[in-house]
Amino acid sequence: LNAPSSEAALNDAGTAAKSDACRNMTICIVGGVLMSFWAPLSAQGMKGDGGLSPYFSFLFFALAALVVGLAIIAGQRCGCSLIPRVGGVTSAREYFRLPIVLHGWGLLGGAVWALGTAANLVSGSPLGPALSYALGQTAPLVAVLWGLGWYGEFTGAPRSSVWCLVAMFVLFIGAIALLCIGGT
Repeated sequence: LNAPSSEAALNDAGTAAKSDACRNMTICIVGGVLMSFWAPLSAQGMKGDGGLSPYFSFLFFALAALVVGLAIIAGQRCGCSLIPRVGGVTSAREYFRLPIVLHGWGLLGGAVWALGTAANLVSGSPLGPALSYALGQTAPLVAVLWGLGWYGEFTGAPRSSVWCLVAMFVLFIGAIALLCIGGT
């Protein structure tokens, strides 16, 4: 008697998982397309005598990141978020009760990101926009190396995952090399 209902529950769970995967993939693709507009628009905004300085461009970028971050947090607090949640909603009181060390790591990560972004923008003038962009795009490789080496994120992963990582590194480095060659 329970078999049909169990089978129906499995079908519903499979459909929900496919729906979540489709939604998450759509969010990633839309986010990637939107992110791809930043470098050309930033380079265009800093062009000529009337353009922004790299520092002012960074200031606007940081302010935009702050506004978007606050909008995402507000959306998640109201339950109106497209971004998948990992855990339950955290109150401001719970957030500020966390040990200062945890906040320090977050601030350090933000400072490193800010320094790298500012350096990337400032280097655009002497290196040229294409080479500066290519060097700035190596950040995901560094993140993956940290994940592999320090955090052991792929420990025990199937061999096919390792081959996908190798292919990702080869293709990514090849794309960066082509960007560098094209920028000279």
